[in-house]
Amino acid sequence: MSGSTMEATQMKVKSAVDAMIDEMDRKYLRDMQKAMFLCSANCCDHKTSSREVVENCVEKCNSGMKNAQRTLEKELGGLQDQLSRCAMTCYDKLVQNFGPDVNKYTESQMVQFNDQLDKCVAVCADDHIKLIPKIKERFAKSL
Repeated sequence: MSGSTMEATQMKVKSAVDAMIDEMDRKYLRDMQKAMFLCSANCCDHKTSSREVVENCVEKCNSGMKNAQRTLEKELGGLQDQLSRCAMTCYDKLVQNFGPDVNKYTESQMVQFNDQLDKCVAVCADDHIKLIPKIKERFAKSL
């Protein structure tokens, strides 16, 4: 794989995912986190409550944020898994085309192989970046 092309593709995906996370943070997570902290602080105001009651109160305050984080992690994990499978399919198709022993490729074949792999993986990246709006939509609905 040509390093610079693959790195550019990885950076493109990373930038798109980072932008989505930033947007979700600004739109939803910060307000949720603020509410969680205020709620938790209120739990600590109950000086006559037992430690267990206060801990349960704080845990209840944290549950919404934990669920949101879990949902986002699941969505991003799914996106990463799908992208990895797509890239592996690109590789497998090229191996089927060029032959199973990469070490026996000529220099010319290696260049062709890498160029085609870069192009195929770039298509995978673009296709998966297009899924981000649906991920944002599902995340927002889950809150």
